Amino acid sequence: MSRAYIYMEHPDTGEMLTLGRLTLQGKFGEFIYAPDYVESGNWVPDPINYPLRAEAYTGITKNRGIPGFINDAMPDGWGERLLQRAFGQVLAPIDFLLKSPNNDRVGNLLAGTATVPTPGLGDSSVPTLKGLAKFIEACEAVYDGQLDEQSIAMLNIRQQRSSLGGARPKRTLQDHGMLILAKPRDRFDLYDFPSIEYACMTFAASKGLNVANTALHAETPSTLLIERFDRTPLAEGARRIPMLSALTLLDAEWNAQYHRDWRYAAVADEMRRRGVPGVDLQELFKRMCYNALAGNSDDHPRNHSIIWLAGQWRLSPMYDVLPIVDEGPAQTLAMAVGRDGNQISRANLLSHHAHFALTREHAEHLLDEVAGWEEELKDYYAQWLRGEELEMARAAVSTARMR
Repeated sequence: MSRAYIYMEHPDTGEMLTLGRLTLQGKFGEFIYAPDYVESGNWVPDPINYPLRAEAYTGITKNRGIPGFINDAMPDGWGERLLQRAFGQVLAPIDFLLKSPNNDRVGNLLAGTATVPTPGLGDSSVPTLKGLAKFIEACEAVYDGQLDEQSIAMLNIRQQRSSLGGARPKRTLQDHGMLILAKPRDRFDLYDFPSIEYACMTFAASKGLNVANTALHAETPSTLLIERFDRTPLAEGARRIPMLSALTLLDAEWNAQYHRDWRYAAVADEMRRRGVPGVDLQELFKRMCYNALAGNSDDHPRNHSIIWLAGQWRLSPMYDVLPIVDEGPAQTLAMAVGRDGNQISRANLLSHHAHFALTREHAEHLLDEVAGWEEELKDYYAQWLRGEELEMARAAVSTARMR
C-alpha cells in the first residue's frame, strides 16, 4: 500500500491546504477528502465525478487507480522516462506523483507525504530561458542511456524533472515574468516539428481562435515556447489556475485498447454540465473542424481542457496542434466527431451540432468558414517552413472531406 496527500491552492483565497489522501494498493485506488476540508470547504476540482463528501471513493481502477483530476497533475511519457532514469529504479504510479516537482504541476494541485503542506511547498524557482541549453543537454544524456551518478549530478538531471504530461521532452521555464513551456526538437524527429506546430497554432490565432500565446526559439535545435495559461504572471504571484483535461471530464481511460468514450460531443456535454458557456462550446466545434483541416489527427482528450477563470469553468486556450505530416490529409481524428465515429466527413462533422450550442445552419456556417482557410493556411506555412517540412505540412491540409 502506498499513499500521498493531495494539496490544493484554493482558487478563491490562494490558501494552500490539504484536499485529501490518495491510497494505491495493487490495481485499486482510494481517495478520501480531508475531514477538515469536508467541514469547511465547498470548491472541489471535479464536483461531477468526485463531489465533496466524507466517505472515501474506493475501488478506483481507471488510470492505475488515480482519479482523473489528480492524474492531470502527473507526468507521463517523457516525464516518467526522465524520472526512471534520474532515480535509476522502476517506479510505482505513486512515485511518479511524489518524485515529480510541485513547482510546475498542471493546475492548482500539489502532492506530498505530510498530512499538511509544508511552508513554501511548490515555490522553488523555475529556471529562466537560459536554462534551455542545459535541459537539451540533459535530454541527450537520457536518450543515450549512459547515466551514472556522476553524470546525473553533473547535468543536474534531477533538477530537469517535470510534472507535465506528454510523450515529448518539455520543461517549464520563465521568460519576461511569465512561465513558459519549452518543447525542443527531438533528436529523432525527421522534421522540424516545433516550427510546424508554431505555424499551425499562430495561423489559428490569426483566424480568431483562442490559442495559447506561442513563440519560436529558432536556434538549433528549434524550440516551441508556449505561455502557461494555468498560471498568472510572476508579478501577480504566479497563482495556480485550476485545470481539468477532457480525459478527466469524460472520466475516461487513457491506455484502453479502444476509446469509444472519446467523443467531441461528450466533451461538450461535460463542459456544459460544469457551466461552461455556449460560446466556448462553439469554439470547441471550430477547433474540431480546424483539426480536420490541418490534419491534426492526434487531437486526443488530453489535448483539450477547461480552466477556472473568474469563478467559472471556461475552455482553455488551444494547444498541442500539430499536423501528422507523414500521412497526408487526415481521414480520421483521435476523438469521434459525430454519429459515424472518428471519420472526417461533412455529414459527420455536422451530425452532433446541437451538443455545441449550434443550430444546423450556424454549424454549417462555421464549418464552411474553417474550410475556407485552406489556401490561406498553405500560404501561411510558406512564411515559416521550407523544403520538406513545407511540402509535408501543406500535404496534410485538405477540405476534400469537409465540403
